[in-house]
Amino acid sequence: MSDFTIFSDDVGKVRRLMLAYQASVKADYIVLCHRDGSIIAEVGTLGIDATPLAVLSTASFDSARQVGMMLGGENFQSVSYAGEKRSIYISPVDEALLLVQVFPGSRLPNRIDDFNRLLVEKLVDAVPAFTQNTSKLR
Repeated sequence: MSDFTIFSDDVGKVRRLMLAYQASVKADYIVLCHRDGSIIAEVGTLGIDATPLAVLSTASFDSARQVGMMLGGENFQSVSYAGEKRSIYISPVDEALLLVQVFPGSRLPNRIDDFNRLLVEKLVDAVPAFTQNTSKLR
């Protein structure tokens, strides 16, 4: 696990932004996690322990980045998977953080890339430390 920490006031800001976003895109569940799988904030419910989801999502995103490098340096901005009952969208907030979003059904919302980009911008504005080059935030 990382030594990543964040003030409780900042967690409140993050949760409010994530709740508003969740309502607008109709996600079942959203988690902001550190690249080591540590959960920073989450909204919604899945009915399962989200820690393995965070860890596996990080591994999946890192694998996709490696595939991009093999294909000539392609820098994938997100990874998504569609199943019969749920779909998932994984994207970075910066080098240390990922947003993992779970949606009902087999399709992601239209313009999810645009909506996600706006959420990331709002998260960084709310907590500028997210983009500092450090693994320890206070």
